[in-house]
Amino acid sequence: MKLGYYMISLVAATALAASPLSIEKIVVNSTLQSDSDEFFKDGNLSQKQNTQSYTQKSISTLSTQANMNPYTVIQFSPSVNFTPVDETGSNEPSYHDPIRIRGKSQSGPGGVYMIEGIPLSSNPGGGKEMIDMENVSSIDLYKGYLSVDKNLGFSSLIGKIDMNIMAPSKKAGATVSQSFGSNNFKRTFLRTDTGKIGDFSIFGSFSSTSNEKSKGKGELKRLNGMLGLSYEPTDDFKADLTMVRNSDNHHNYASLSYAQASDLGSYFNQDYAMTQPTASNDVNYYDWNKQSFDTTALFGNFEYKPTNDDKIVFKPYYKKDVGDYWFSKVNSDSTKNRVMDWHMDHDLYGGIVSYEHAFDEALKAKIGYWYHKQLPPGPPTDQKKYKVVNGNLVFDGYGILAKSDHHTIESPFVELSGDMSSFHYSLGMQYQTFTIGAIDSYTGTSSATSQDYDTALATSTYDTWASVSSKTFHTFIPSVYLGYELTNESSLYLDYSRTYGFDVNLYPTYVSNRSTFVSKGVTLQSLWDKLNLETSDNIDLGVKTNVGAVTLNPSLFVSFVKNKQANVYDSQYGVSYPANVGDALGYGAEFAANGPINESLEFLLSLSYNKFAFTQDFQSSSTSTTDIKGNQLPDAPEIMAKGAVSYYFDNWTFTPSVRYTSSRYGDVENTQKMDAFALVDMDASYKGASLFGSNSTLYRITATNLTDEKYISTIITADNVLASTTTSSTYQTGARFGLYGSINLKY
Repeated sequence: MKLGYYMISLVAATALAASPLSIEKIVVNSTLQSDSDEFFKDGNLSQKQNTQSYTQKSISTLSTQANMNPYTVIQFSPSVNFTPVDETGSNEPSYHDPIRIRGKSQSGPGGVYMIEGIPLSSNPGGGKEMIDMENVSSIDLYKGYLSVDKNLGFSSLIGKIDMNIMAPSKKAGATVSQSFGSNNFKRTFLRTDTGKIGDFSIFGSFSSTSNEKSKGKGELKRLNGMLGLSYEPTDDFKADLTMVRNSDNHHNYASLSYAQASDLGSYFNQDYAMTQPTASNDVNYYDWNKQSFDTTALFGNFEYKPTNDDKIVFKPYYKKDVGDYWFSKVNSDSTKNRVMDWHMDHDLYGGIVSYEHAFDEALKAKIGYWYHKQLPPGPPTDQKKYKVVNGNLVFDGYGILAKSDHHTIESPFVELSGDMSSFHYSLGMQYQTFTIGAIDSYTGTSSATSQDYDTALATSTYDTWASVSSKTFHTFIPSVYLGYELTNESSLYLDYSRTYGFDVNLYPTYVSNRSTFVSKGVTLQSLWDKLNLETSDNIDLGVKTNVGAVTLNPSLFVSFVKNKQANVYDSQYGVSYPANVGDALGYGAEFAANGPINESLEFLLSLSYNKFAFTQDFQSSSTSTTDIKGNQLPDAPEIMAKGAVSYYFDNWTFTPSVRYTSSRYGDVENTQKMDAFALVDMDASYKGASLFGSNSTLYRITATNLTDEKYISTIITADNVLASTTTSSTYQTGARFGLYGSINLKY
């Protein structure tokens, strides 16, 4: 049934089968084919955006063979730390987005990526890899500065990644690719374009990806269908509508303790047990640690130009995500081990509308409104418990049972921008009303007999201690971009923007420790009332200069973070809980370089230094305080270096790449240190003769982790976790050596 659903897009498609640049770049590489551009294109001053735009060359060459995660491409940018746990580049686990940008991690149920400027991603749940990279024309990365129409979503603290969908082609055609490789990896991708039929053009695509885990037992199975419709009756109006259907089923990888992570020679390949246990309370079984999600998304882009100086844009969007995340859990009483089924059934929808008017080159105005609504989790509302009896799962009530309202964001915005000779500017402001939904929590859940969520709600008792009303934040979010052309080959830019986010850890923490809070007479509402929106004020200062065809971009940055969440002891109530009371400082330097060196050689280089630390200590108990001020936050490497070189010889392209990550810590006290590592990959492609009547044929072979390095990919932890606490960090190992091949045919 699922296969038929996904084929709808393919069948339907078959049936219907220049702003001036501030810095000019001359590409001298005449051997490049039309579909092989530079690795990335830097934003120019007239665009008034501090961004890097990764091209199709980067997407095809630097992405993993699975072609489903934009993070694997933008990880080559300075200050971006993303190292997937396996060769497919899947985001793991469901509740933790393992990417840091400039040392900062994402907060709350917000996703980092956008699609066509639309904040469609969220976390936890499915849909984190719901776009096939073959359908993406470019990926824009925003790390510090965010203009008003990019500063969207439940959280924008660490920046945004914006994927631009490859529009339906004006000419009929098709793309077919087949990949295979290590750990029984298989991937099939098909795309058809109808070409222009009257005022319409359509594309449909389908992909199937499967892979066995490289460590332990388990597998990944992913199906994806995508349908795109473009309607352009006149030069003044166009409409694009895109639908995505994605199914993701995969087993998770186990994490290590610090002691195990310190001995990778012995524990690198350790994973969940391959055979179902026979003993009670043994939850270490691979098939009890998995996730399965079905995601449907629909989004559009409608543009109308009533005059040459005016433009109206409307971007509606909707996403539905349903599935389960299964994980083993050890409760505070170590003798009571449980398997949890975190069921998620949530939607997300909204729209962005804007009106732009150009008075002249020196003054352009944009006014708009953004509305966004999403249903939790997080925080979690439906977590069933199962105990293990004689090797079998037996329902044991609910760990968390609640009913939550939608989170809502409303934000009018305005932006003034212009170009005056060598000077370029943009001034923007959002006024954001951010409402966290009310939570109705229930007790008696441990003795619940029904696994049906609605029945359990009806038969459980409303919990006045753990229920809260909605909470609203009102925040001004400014942005400023200033650029100046020093010469024809060099420019200077200074930008500032405020980003935001909200962690939802307080509710599950309260429920897990309810008896302690109740014994102290502390309601969740009393703690809820103290919560604040986390904000980060970000400043960048940089230079872009051309040396021949090579672009050099050194820059400095600083971030002032307010209301950062930390687990602290509250002397007023005599309890510890996550509170928005922290101040943090991030700063560093970046250097990016890219471009062709000669007709046969081009490169990219990324270097970065990042410091991100709390600027204060916290009270950790009634008699003690932490000693963490100035310490680097966990899983935030100070130094990273990445590079890739493409060498062209006849029809061959050879691209070796390397990524170096310095040592990191698993705790904010900086006692649990993980060693530095370097990963070396190799990509080789060959343009062959026509095959099966194709217009072009491309053969590719990719080797990942050539040295078979043993390393820690991701540290799963809170930013202020202490090594001495019971909620200690866990460590996930990275991908082993892998070898993959593919053939790509275009018609």
